[in-house]
Amino acid sequence: MKMITKTMVAALLATSSGMAAALEDISANVTLTTDYVFRGVSQTDNKAAIQGGMDWGYDFEPVRWYVGAWGSNIDSDLFSDDPVMELDIYTGVSGDFRDFSYDLGWLRYFYPTASINNTTEWHAGGGWKWFGATVFYSKDWFATDESAGRLEGSFDYDLPYEIGFSAGVANNYGDGNDDTWGDSYVDWSIGVSKAWLGADWSLTYTDTDIDQTDCEAVSPNKDDDICDAVFALSLSKSF
Repeated sequence: MKMITKTMVAALLATSSGMAAALEDISANVTLTTDYVFRGVSQTDNKAAIQGGMDWGYDFEPVRWYVGAWGSNIDSDLFSDDPVMELDIYTGVSGDFRDFSYDLGWLRYFYPTASINNTTEWHAGGGWKWFGATVFYSKDWFATDESAGRLEGSFDYDLPYEIGFSAGVANNYGDGNDDTWGDSYVDWSIGVSKAWLGADWSLTYTDTDIDQTDCEAVSPNKDDDICDAVFALSLSKSF
């Protein structure tokens, strides 16, 4: 899932109080998960992953600018040259008005030992109360030299006992997805989350409609099916 303009830098350095507020907006996170699932497909061959990131935001009322970085181990036949790590950097602007919200952003996927897979993606999304919709676009999707898109819908709701409920469905389309999977595909998920013992816990079920034959063609040497339905348990801590 970067650029700092001279105007932004000047605004941040204008006053010491402004700089103090900026520093307060820095956060970090670390996650342990039983499977790193990205858009319905395991990136770790159905094995565990350790992940972490850092985010920084600044308010230019009524707009908020954010920038961040995130990384994870990976292990998948999806990628050329067999990378072992994914590192993402991202930036964007977001805001809200009453029950409405928006988010416009840019993300660069880096694979330090296999740069042929490096990919840039843009997104634009909006939300109303519990519902959200986001469109993603990349003109060079993971070493395919083809464009790809994603249209995603989401639902988030707070249940009793401070349990969070989320659900989503998305269509992944474009020549980049066609080259990888033989056709566009749909993925969906449903999950629950809760803060407990000083950490955030989540359990998510994910599945796709990728054809078994197409999945085996991408990952022929693995015993596990990276496109199978999966339950992933995650433990996260923010600082």
